[in-house]
Amino acid sequence: MLSKVAHAQSNESTAQSIQSAYQKHVVKPYQQSNWDLYVTGYTWHAGSLFDGKHLNARAFGGGVGKRWTDENGHQDLVYAFVFLDSHKDPEPIAGYGRQWFIQPINSLPFLSLGAGFTAGLTARADILHYTPIPFLLPVGSIRFSKFSLMTTVIPRKRGMLGLFWGRYEF
Repeated sequence: MLSKVAHAQSNESTAQSIQSAYQKHVVKPYQQSNWDLYVTGYTWHAGSLFDGKHLNARAFGGGVGKRWTDENGHQDLVYAFVFLDSHKDPEPIAGYGRQWFIQPINSLPFLSLGAGFTAGLTARADILHYTPIPFLLPVGSIRFSKFSLMTTVIPRKRGMLGLFWGRYEF
């Protein structure tokens, strides 16, 4: 009987921890943060999956997001944008991102490198006609003061796809 009580308390504690993390990293950035502007522009198709195909590399689009910076300079991001996919169809995307930053050169405080992850939903015309698709991907960035050049890599069975976009912090 005691083990059932301990197990129930452990589950309750885990649920509280998850709720606390959600409040800190998702709700707080949305409610207590600043706006960002996102501008997309380039998709890199690499590997045998794309050989000989004429796919759109100009992933033009844009959107908005909100950002919260913690006491260590790391950022939580909540965002939504739309861009042209590899077949020139609109691809909406919305999600949450977390980035940890370092300053590689102390004499250049406006320059920092970021790495982290993003998770969310996207949808494509060629995959179940815009049925939402969840994702979890790595994110990297180079930040120059208020502008960041960001990227992610999407692994595929044969080859990979890289997406590049800019973010401006207001």
